[in-house]
Amino acid sequence: MRTISVVLLCCLLVGCQGLQEGPSEPLGNIQALTAVRSIYIEDLGHDEGAELVEETRSVRKIISTQLVKSGRFSVVQDPQQADAILTGLVGVERWYHGLEGYYGMEGDLDDHELGVGNVRLVDSRTKQPIWRHKYQPGLLSPTQSVAERVADQVVEKLLHDASQTERGRPNQPQ
Repeated sequence: MRTISVVLLCCLLVGCQGLQEGPSEPLGNIQALTAVRSIYIEDLGHDEGAELVEETRSVRKIISTQLVKSGRFSVVQDPQQADAILTGLVGVERWYHGLEGYYGMEGDLDDHELGVGNVRLVDSRTKQPIWRHKYQPGLLSPTQSVAERVADQVVEKLLHDASQTERGRPNQPQ
């Protein structure tokens, strides 16, 4: 029972941290986002810290599927055919702890997951940043994995910012 209470408290704290989102960082040349129609998605697993991140491929696949499904962007297989390139690092960090790790005794090993996401959309010709997003931890729905939440957040923020620039109101809070 005590373990459940501690886990629930940790989840609550992570959720509250996501609610305290401050002002977003500068987005780059956000007006250029209006002209972006086709995106090439890089591997999304080669930035600093990538050796600690798992599920990069599955997050990339979810992002690709959702962008195509949105109808706003097409996803191309060749960077030369793209208006912009999505690059950065996305995935899930996992760590384990428990009695066994500390005392060399048999015990319960708990695993924990944290979403990771720091992506940029760059102009395919000039390599200048157009848009950027850093994943904000928060509460998951019971049917959603951490990898799905990371992908959902990237796509939702990109679509939101694209629609804001098309309406002439860039960088409005969500």
